[in-house]
Amino acid sequence: MQMFSLNFLMYTIGGVWRPVEWSSNVAKLLYNVFTSIVLILLYFLMITQFMDIIFVVDNIDDFATNTLMFLTIVAVTCKATIVVVRRNAIINLVQVLLTAPCKPRGEDEMAIQTKFDKFIRSCSIKYSLLATSSVTGVTIRSVLNVIQGHLPYRVWLPYNFNNTSPMFLITSIQQIITVIFVTIINVGTETLVFGLFLQTCAQFEIFENRLHKLIANKTSEKLIKDKIRCIEKSLSSPNNNKAIISKYVYHHLKIYKYAKTVNVIFNQVLFVQFFGSILVLCTSVYYLSTHSTLSETATLIVYTICMFVQIYVYCWSGNEVILKSMSVGDTIYCMNWPLLSVNDRKELLMIMLRSTLPIKFTSSFLITLSLQSYSNILKISYSAFNVLQK
Repeated sequence: MQMFSLNFLMYTIGGVWRPVEWSSNVAKLLYNVFTSIVLILLYFLMITQFMDIIFVVDNIDDFATNTLMFLTIVAVTCKATIVVVRRNAIINLVQVLLTAPCKPRGEDEMAIQTKFDKFIRSCSIKYSLLATSSVTGVTIRSVLNVIQGHLPYRVWLPYNFNNTSPMFLITSIQQIITVIFVTIINVGTETLVFGLFLQTCAQFEIFENRLHKLIANKTSEKLIKDKIRCIEKSLSSPNNNKAIISKYVYHHLKIYKYAKTVNVIFNQVLFVQFFGSILVLCTSVYYLSTHSTLSETATLIVYTICMFVQIYVYCWSGNEVILKSMSVGDTIYCMNWPLLSVNDRKELLMIMLRSTLPIKFTSSFLITLSLQSYSNILKISYSAFNVLQK
């Protein structure tokens, strides 16, 4: 993969993405076994935590802390499963950006693509560092729990796991390793989806750049002087001129199709993420309000901050796509379109009409990814917090 190399590297380390360039059947088989082990670890932790919530939890504090971790594991398990199942669809999606008409051509278009690639990579690194700080704190707390004779995370197990049995140490190591994989897969998914969203913006900038060039060429001084000759030529072969603009109409529609495919592939991920995030935010803020000591809340504070950043990343990138897709019409209007032929103006009008319906990434029926939605989530979380306090 020439694009999103850092994001797919995280997936590879997390055990859910076999590198595309691998050709050895033995390597493929071994990695598939590794993937199966990772998925088994995720599902095992998710199921045992759910059983603990159902059969063991008997107070609000335990319910709050267990639910936070359980919802996170559910979301990551969903992400890992979808990435494994829809691997080919993701590969084809990235290939769309590497082939015509989306592939950049010329130095100015390469500069646009490079600008977005560097920004996506920079944000991915920063987000990874934030997640690393969070998982480091969680791991330290987990080790302290093990030293004190407690499992890192509360679960219900069908076997004896007291601190004197070998199964206690095995289960503790399994939980710590699983949470590390959870963090890697989580960061990989969020930065990849973030990058795919912003690549839509990159395509719109490339599209606008091409339109600027086309209209500048068509309205150049030389063409204006030869207007009569061009008109005569267009009358004799009307489809020739139309075909040139039609390529740009096709590119514009291709961007919309790309965005729709991104939404289809990751629709369930976004739904689980936002539904779980709302519950997590409500629960974590409530727990923080009822526990004042730093030792009880330090890890949860970092976790809550990460959750706020997590939702913001999705909403901000989705909002950028909405604004960029709507700005195409204004960009065309500011060009020298009155000097174009009637057919050209009709084609541009089609693009302008299409841009009145912006691209919106949605989390199923739950929410549209935008800054307005982010604001609404915070309001909902605060309202739920007030209800829980009562």
